Amino acid sequence: MKRTGVSLGGGSLRGVAHIGVLKELLSNDIDITHIAGTSAGSVVGGLFACGMRPEKMTSVLHDLSIRRHIDIGFNRKGWIKGDRIYNTLRKLTDGKHFSDLEIPFSVICVDLISGEMVVIDSGEVALAIRASIAIPGVFSPVEIGNKLLVDGYILNNNPADIVREMGAENVTSVRVKGSNSHHPTNIFSYLNRYIDIASQKNTDRCLKEHADLLIDIDLQDIGRFETKSLSKVIALGQLEAKRVLLYNYKPKSNGKVIYMDQWMQKIQ
Repeated sequence: MKRTGVSLGGGSLRGVAHIGVLKELLSNDIDITHIAGTSAGSVVGGLFACGMRPEKMTSVLHDLSIRRHIDIGFNRKGWIKGDRIYNTLRKLTDGKHFSDLEIPFSVICVDLISGEMVVIDSGEVALAIRASIAIPGVFSPVEIGNKLLVDGYILNNNPADIVREMGAENVTSVRVKGSNSHHPTNIFSYLNRYIDIASQKNTDRCLKEHADLLIDIDLQDIGRFETKSLSKVIALGQLEAKRVLLYNYKPKSNGKVIYMDQWMQKIQ
């Protein structure tokens, strides 16, 4: 598989793991033909579609002050206005529109008015990304036309189906998750867990039907908004992509050669 479309899921700040995956795909000379993302996946996917290499993304991330991008709104729409984030996204994407991109790109959102999933593939890239990261109650939603758009997490957190519809012959999906689920301790964690369950069911069904290759990145105890581990998360993303690619595309054994991962599986 030297050509593939890519779907990138949400994961809050843990979504930077997608950067490591893209880096590994490129290092294996894999041509990314289409890309779609939800939430954090829309950020990494959008920057890539606009021409930014993974190495540059890593550099930008290290120089980025997350605190400076929190513009408190205290209004009925959301705790954070999101204007600063939008301005940064517009700068990083060079103000490009979808029509300017060499790689077909789509962004997944939910319309709070209709209750339907919305796929954005036209207009300004930065505005579409800003809509896809608008966690209800945290970020103000984005109004585009007669739609009130927020994070697409609950309806389609890993748009493998959209990548397929875009025309990709092969679909590689990247999922970021934490396996160590803790017992909810407060009203916010209860609500978060409730939404997670619904999203995971939709995501599992979508990936089973549409993903040819799944790169599952288990970050275990790394929190959704843990800034100190961003470099580690990127490295883990690349490491898991390397492992999956090696397992799926290594030369077939001639009966005499035993690869290390095969040997480990036999003795465990």
